[in-house]
Amino acid sequence: MFDPSDWPSLGIDILHSLHGTGFAAIAFGIFWYLQSRCVSVVNYVLAAGITMGIGLISELAQIPGPRDAQLKDLVVDALGIVGALGVAASFDGGVRRLISTPARLFLPVVAGTALAVACVPTLWFSYALLEQYRAFPALVTFEHAWERASISQTDQARPEIVPAPEGWPVVGDYVAHSEESGRWGIFVSVHPRQDWRGYGRLSFVAASAGESFAMDIGVKDLAKGDEYHGVRFYKSVIVGQKPKRYIVTFEEIQGVAKDRPFDFSRVEAVVFSAANPGNSQQLLLDDIRLEL
Repeated sequence: MFDPSDWPSLGIDILHSLHGTGFAAIAFGIFWYLQSRCVSVVNYVLAAGITMGIGLISELAQIPGPRDAQLKDLVVDALGIVGALGVAASFDGGVRRLISTPARLFLPVVAGTALAVACVPTLWFSYALLEQYRAFPALVTFEHAWERASISQTDQARPEIVPAPEGWPVVGDYVAHSEESGRWGIFVSVHPRQDWRGYGRLSFVAASAGESFAMDIGVKDLAKGDEYHGVRFYKSVIVGQKPKRYIVTFEEIQGVAKDRPFDFSRVEAVVFSAANPGNSQQLLLDDIRLEL
């Protein structure tokens, strides 16, 4: 049975981003079928209407379930539909005879742009997922643009990527810089490759860009079929101005599990957050990786 809960986080992002690409394919498939039955420019309107109806029904069907219906999904669906049918119309002699010369030039530009906007997220997340697997056991080094697909900060913001300070102990040009205030302010949240089996510890390099402060490191697994009740591990460390490599052993993580063992084959997130309330705190973070 199809079970997306087994997918890595970037795989879920790919699944979500398929709105544009998927509905572009559906619209073109319906149009192709209608054309095979009866050639007519009206088929563009019919295909668009049928496909948009499918999108609307799929969003409404989510209301009773755990997912929320979202207007932005319908907008992306529409972009994919308009893009696919517009590109097809650009090469259709029947359509070209009915529109003016400027419209013939304008149509492929608009349709191609709409199709690109709808499909680029799918291509981007697919590329990021491939690179994430290739880089493993490095989780995030902040050296590559694709890594931005797997990291976030509070409220889905992205940490700032800045040049590494002079004397930084990791080979590379960049580090993450995050600023948060108060307890639970998330400096960096990483959605890593999920399967950590065969390794023994998590390591990273961190330093404070201001005063020393307490930081929590959280690691969460993904309970089978229940994304809200995974086992959570937290550890607090003091981050000073001098950069240092910190280690979290898998034995420490496994020690927090009570009802069941921590599932290292299904790690959902690694979170770095402010541990205490207070003034603004600034973190420099780099080279998050697994070690044997």
